[in-house]
Amino acid sequence: MTYVKICGLTRREDVERAVELGASALGFILVPGSPRRLSLEAAAELASAVPPPVCRVAVMMDPGPGEVLEVEHCGAFDTIQFHGSEDPSLLSGRTLGTIKAFSVETGEDLEKTGRYGHAGLFLLDSRKKGLAAGEPFDHSLLAGKTFARPFLLAGGLGPENLPRALSTVSPFGVDLNSGVESAPGVKDSAKMAAALAAVKHFDRSERRDHQ
Repeated sequence: MTYVKICGLTRREDVERAVELGASALGFILVPGSPRRLSLEAAAELASAVPPPVCRVAVMMDPGPGEVLEVEHCGAFDTIQFHGSEDPSLLSGRTLGTIKAFSVETGEDLEKTGRYGHAGLFLLDSRKKGLAAGEPFDHSLLAGKTFARPFLLAGGLGPENLPRALSTVSPFGVDLNSGVESAPGVKDSAKMAAALAAVKHFDRSERRDHQ
């Protein structure tokens, strides 16, 4: 089954709806300057209400070691997503799971994944300033590529383009953010439902193809 992470959540009603729809993971952005940024306290409060087995992800960009420890020690998260140019050593020996995100524009960007083979998952996103591009990158760059870790496909994915992206790339999972919003940080219930339905349809089709 395709793993589905819904990221950039800021409202309790959206968190509850994402859980109801069957999301695998929920992401809470702690990055200063992001239009979806939450304080650690606000993010922890939302994350604490998420029932297992849904994974609760704290999204950080170029954090200091002290900031990472603060997230680990607050007890509200299962995984930290590193979305900057962090040294690989910062991902080692963590008490929480790790996702390493990469901004992709050219094939050279994909070569950077080789330094982070000890991350739990990779996330391949569009290149942008901050965390708000909302446009898919060229998925043909992934043709024939293999990576040290399973990856989540991100970058402007929503109900309209998910079927094509899934059939082209067949990733371990997808990361949904701006493509299921009505405004930054405000998720659209109908778009989330349609996106999850598209993923489930793809999974059913894949099973039929392999029977």
